[in-house]
Amino acid sequence: MTTDPAFDHLDGTLPANEVHRARTEMREACPVVHSDRHGGFDYLTRYDNVRTALTDTGSFSSADGVHIPSSGLLPPIPALEFDEPEHSEWRRVLNGPLTPRAVRAFEPVITEVVDLLIDDFATAGKADLVDRLTEPLPAIVIGRMIGLDQAEAVRARGVAAALFAATGSEELPARFAEFSDHTQRWLADRRENPRDDMLTELASGVVDGKEIDEAGATGLLLAYIVGGHHSTGSALGGLIRHVLTVPGLRDDLIADRRGLPRVIEESLRLTTPLQLFARTLRCPVQVDGHELSEGGRVLLDLAAANRDPREFTDPEEFDPRRTRNRHVSFGAGPHVCQGQHLARAELRITLTRLLDRLPDLRLDGEPVESGLVGGSLMTHFALPVAFTPENAA
Repeated sequence: MTTDPAFDHLDGTLPANEVHRARTEMREACPVVHSDRHGGFDYLTRYDNVRTALTDTGSFSSADGVHIPSSGLLPPIPALEFDEPEHSEWRRVLNGPLTPRAVRAFEPVITEVVDLLIDDFATAGKADLVDRLTEPLPAIVIGRMIGLDQAEAVRARGVAAALFAATGSEELPARFAEFSDHTQRWLADRRENPRDDMLTELASGVVDGKEIDEAGATGLLLAYIVGGHHSTGSALGGLIRHVLTVPGLRDDLIADRRGLPRVIEESLRLTTPLQLFARTLRCPVQVDGHELSEGGRVLLDLAAANRDPREFTDPEEFDPRRTRNRHVSFGAGPHVCQGQHLARAELRITLTRLLDRLPDLRLDGEPVESGLVGGSLMTHFALPVAFTPENAA
């Protein structure tokens, strides 16, 4: 077992290339890498070990929180931070608007929001797609899904972003208080002015037959707004960047969209928006000859697993024709991301509408990529593009 890696997942100052280099070195050095930071934990970075930990929920528990260190402040996030039987109960509550059928019915709304956002910059010839599209879009879509108007959804985006970025820092209590104030205001309004939306159902205290207290309602809104916003924004930025930088890929997709599903999956593999999830061992576990003790904490590195050469041929290369692509960007097993169908729909619709409307879209400067935000997320801060203005003579 290797000890004390140079990589601290809460060091947001590390640039993306340094994070990639460090996790590659950890993965190839040893299947288990121990860190004494943040109370002590073990990194798992190899694909088979990460997938096993994701699927073996009896040995690898989520109930102590999926972040290291645990905040001790935020309510548990349904269903992410629950074991059975509560986990399945919360998944049923969350699942209503996230099933494949519900997402298909919701696609016209996604298309409407995408087109409205593109309308705002399509005649300018230039734009930062992070600011104008990839960041606001998921927040507005989630807002529409739960019952927020666009202006409130955009405000919620900022509050949620500040909360997530404060993970592991002294700012967390203030940022959580701000988020809680917003959620309580929304729920109070729905008690006074009920509507036919999810917020009204939450405000009633019962969803799908399950009683929801104040902490549960806040946790559900954390799951929808924080989970549904940051990861999808990151995935959108990664997809657009890949399409504009992989030679010939943009033009191939303009000519034939049938390859888009594989392009989306390959981009998800290399982007891995939310990259690190913690588990607690409920029994001793052997990992490639290394014994991990009951009660120990482990950090599963999904991004390292998604570039493991033991699973993926030429793992650092973007292969739009990759046929075996069992990436773990949405997790695996019982805790697999419930929002994956919505995320894939947003990715497909956004890229389709961009290429339909701005077919000569191209980079106009260097994208600005983040390091790890909130100990887990990697995203873009800027994605400058140029294009022929819509309706130009």
